[in-house]
Amino acid sequence: MNSLRRTLRTLAPALALLAISPASRPADLQLPREGWVSWQVPAVDGAPAWCCFSSWRNGKGTPAACKLDGGPDGYSLGSHDKTTDSVRVYARLAAGKVDTLQALAASCPVQTDTPIQDVANVTAEDSARWLTAQVKQSGNDAVAKRPIAESALAALAMHRGDVARDALAGFTRDSRAETRKWSVFWLAMLRGNEGADLVSPVMFNDPEPQVRKDAAFAMSQSKAPRVTADLIRLGNTDKSGEVRGQAWFGLALSEAVEAEAAIIAALKKDADDDVREQAIFALSQLPDERATRALIKVAEDRSLSRDHRKKAVFWLSQSESAEAQAYLEKVLTRAAAN
Repeated sequence: MNSLRRTLRTLAPALALLAISPASRPADLQLPREGWVSWQVPAVDGAPAWCCFSSWRNGKGTPAACKLDGGPDGYSLGSHDKTTDSVRVYARLAAGKVDTLQALAASCPVQTDTPIQDVANVTAEDSARWLTAQVKQSGNDAVAKRPIAESALAALAMHRGDVARDALAGFTRDSRAETRKWSVFWLAMLRGNEGADLVSPVMFNDPEPQVRKDAAFAMSQSKAPRVTADLIRLGNTDKSGEVRGQAWFGLALSEAVEAEAAIIAALKKDADDDVREQAIFALSQLPDERATRALIKVAEDRSLSRDHRKKAVFWLSQSESAEAQAYLEKVLTRAAAN
């Protein structure tokens, strides 16, 4: 018995380490105190091929190397619907602290003022743990001029695996509203159905109306099947008029086939005039022909107030649609005859 007790005492530290979940192990990347470092890991399915472009013509960019140290022609992200199966993390350290951070497609060329030290054998899990630690740090990105946490959350969302997903899910409950905002944005943008499943509770339950509003916009960018029903429910139930208005705007952006009917129903029944105006604006954001038909329907609906019908005519006047212009000509002719 004494021998067994001595054995258990010897094994106790090792057993304790085994009890720590992979997501909770500390990030232990061995990085230098100064200069650029970089490592490559697998990307989440469908990850955008983020890179830089020097000029734009007809909606298409000319690829260019990303100048990670910034300057007048520093980096600007774009993917043009291309995807990547691997992501490369770039970090610049000063006195042992990260002062700028960027994630790009592994194939994206970069330029830096000083050499980049490649860090070998970094797993997606270890990289995700390290990024999680950066999200918790204070301080601004010296190049992007935004909190380092925002850059770290974007990079984290690009990482394949449960460690990155679970970390992002945890940040949707962070005490800092800005952290919750950016975690739901990147979950919805980059992590498909599971991302939408994690954003939905935030959209309905976060105590801050601004975070719920941001979550509604993020959800509108997702292709998950639940998006339409969730946005309609939010538009009909949230106690904040700003959030309800954002839900209708997001529904229009999602181009869901149910959008017109749901938004026009809200226009007729919502008691908040600001929400009704936002609903009319949302209709103007539908694809061209759908927007025109929906706005004409509002303009012709005499059960609505004169002001709201006039607002629909205003948004029709901003359209280049031939159908919209023909309708406006008819309205002007009718007005002149009276």
